Order: sequence, then structure tokens, then C-alpha cells
Amino acid sequence: MKSNKVRVSIFTVLMLVLVCFSLIFTGCKMGVDKEYEYNTEIIVNEKAPVEGDADVSVITGYVEDTEQKFAKLPYAIPDTDLVVTSIGKYSGIYNELGTEEEVTDILAIVVENTSEKVVSYSSLTIEYDEEKSCTFNPTNIPPRQSALVFSSSEAITYSDVKKFECTDSMAVMAKELPVLDGVVGIDFVDGQFVVTNLTSDDLGDVYIRYKNCTEGNTYLGGITYSVMIPDVKAYETYKVDAGSFDENTSVIIAVENMKS
Repeated sequence: MKSNKVRVSIFTVLMLVLVCFSLIFTGCKMGVDKEYEYNTEIIVNEKAPVEGDADVSVITGYVEDTEQKFAKLPYAIPDTDLVVTSIGKYSGIYNELGTEEEVTDILAIVVENTSEKVVSYSSLTIEYDEEKSCTFNPTNIPPRQSALVFSSSEAITYSDVKKFECTDSMAVMAKELPVLDGVVGIDFVDGQFVVTNLTSDDLGDVYIRYKNCTEGNTYLGGITYSVMIPDVKAYETYKVDAGSFDENTSVIIAVENMKS
């Protein structure tokens, strides 16, 4: 009987050794590399906008036109839950086309999402002079929050604005913005996102969505930036360039994964 127990013990030990060697040689990992064990949360910007009114008086680079006669404010955008709460001119970085350029005194509007859902994508066609129109595209605006947005077709000089009338509009709504809390950790170091898969599952392609913000409890621009990390494996860490991200003025608003 004792001999049988010894044989079973030896067999068990041998099997455990074989399993360990198998894991090593097949490249399987049992956890995150020690260097990145700290990376368990998605970085948060404490200056990010929150629910509530925008304070247009302190928005960086923005001057509200309190004497404009173009539109009676607040101006509800038809067929959407967006409301224009301020119209004025802006000088600073123009980013709606995905590039960053300095502009002076261009048309800018503050739009508020008045709903309890996310404005995932929207398109507002505004006639600003006779037979002259431009388009605003606020994206990923959380419930009860605001953004300072500019024309996405081109920057419109404010002195060229003679009227403000919405001639076409639409909005795509979402219940919430996906965030992989507890699934990935995201840090920002030396111009790169450091992305750690905290789980034993392969995640496929992971997308990080972020927006810029400014003073006055508002997002800056309608644009949402996106960075993709392809084929994220279990427990692996990746570094990817995030050229437009600034830890002082950018906010990660969504993290999602897609498997093929």
C-alpha cells in the first residue's frame, strides 16, 4: 500500500514538472511581466468635464458674442438632444480636421448634450450666410456635458457670419461609452500609451478613444481621437504612439476591444 502511495506521489510530481515545462516551451504566461504589474488602472484626468453647465467666461481662447442677433439662445438643434448654449469667436488650436493649426477669431459654438445618453456622432449643418453653410460634428459627448466645437469642413472666420440657422441635423445615440476597467491598464509615458492586458484572455484589437478638454467644463472640439493596438494577447503589455494626447488636457473617454 505504501509503495503504491509513493508511486502516485512520484507520478504527480512528474506530471507537474511536465506541465511547467510545457507552459514554458509553449510561451504561455501566468501573469503580467513584473515591470508592468503597477499598470492596473486606466489613467484619469482630474480636469475632465463633468455633468453640469459650461462656464463660457473662462473657456481658453473663446469670447462669447453676447450681442449677436443670429439666434436666440439656447438654440435647440432639431431631431437631436443637442442645444447650442453659446455663439462666439475662438482663437487657438483648431483640431477638427485631425491636424492642429493656430487660428484667430473663427466661429465657435458651445453645444450641450441634454439627454441621459451619449451623443456618439452628430452632424449639424448651419447656414451662416446666404447660400453659405458649414458642418459641425460633435462626437462622443457624455450625458449633460458640453463641448466647444468648430466647423469640421473648414474654419469659418467669425466676421463672415451673418446668420445662424440649422438646415439639417442628425445624431446617433449610445447608452454608454465602453470602458474596459479591470481588463486593461493604460498609462501614458514619453508620448506613448502603455497598455497592459490584465487577463488570461486574448482581447483582439483594442481601441483607445480620447478627447481634448479646456477650461470652463467643456471638451475642446467635436473630434474624438482613436488609437488602435492590434491583436492584444493575454497578460501582454504594448506601447503605442499617442501623438495628439496631452496628459494635462486630454481625457480617455472609451476603451473597447473587437475580436475578429
